[in-house]
Amino acid sequence: MNGYEELWKKFRLERRLESGEDEGPERRDGLSVSFMIPVKAESILAGLEPLREALRPFPFVSLHPNHFMHVTLLLPGFLVREPKTEDQLSSGRLNELASEAREALADFPPFSAELRNLNAFPGAAFVEVHDGGGIVQLREAIRERCGLSEPPGPPHLTLAYIQTTNGTTAPDSFVEAIQGYRTWRVGEVIVNRVELTLLDLKKEYPEPETFATIPLGGSHEA
Repeated sequence: MNGYEELWKKFRLERRLESGEDEGPERRDGLSVSFMIPVKAESILAGLEPLREALRPFPFVSLHPNHFMHVTLLLPGFLVREPKTEDQLSSGRLNELASEAREALADFPPFSAELRNLNAFPGAAFVEVHDGGGIVQLREAIRERCGLSEPPGPPHLTLAYIQTTNGTTAPDSFVEAIQGYRTWRVGEVIVNRVELTLLDLKKEYPEPETFATIPLGGSHEA
């Protein structure tokens, strides 16, 4: 996937850390709405645990629990009772998003994706997703049908948020820990559905609430 090596070079050069909250939606009133690919951590634990062990010694690292493992595709906005801004959604619009995504993915075939190579943004440590561009195409199909903004950066599985003052310099030991797993294979996942989920970002690592499960064309996944 284009962009991963550039991200690593940039992080290694700048060594800038910042609060992981800046990597995703702001914590505000309403539930965060997202299209995501759920990942069962239990199926990749053998490849996942060494990465967690490598990151665990750093006090500014907040590791994601098993139930929070997912690949985010798109972030349409926040579900509120009375939308007043462009990034706020009504319950009616939420239902429309689910219907539109089903239409977009009705003929999109399931595919496999390999999770490998530890990497980092200033606000998060993540695993790269290598699938020949499948997730990017999947994301684009939903984005175009639903009229959503193009997301920044390549797809990834976030392992941990960084929790520190913005602009903190990453210690050499942290950069070296990630470098040691730059060619590490975590495992493989079968992408046969997308979930439209709701997250209460006032809670730390909330359990994603599935609003709609959208199977890819040809998949019988419920």
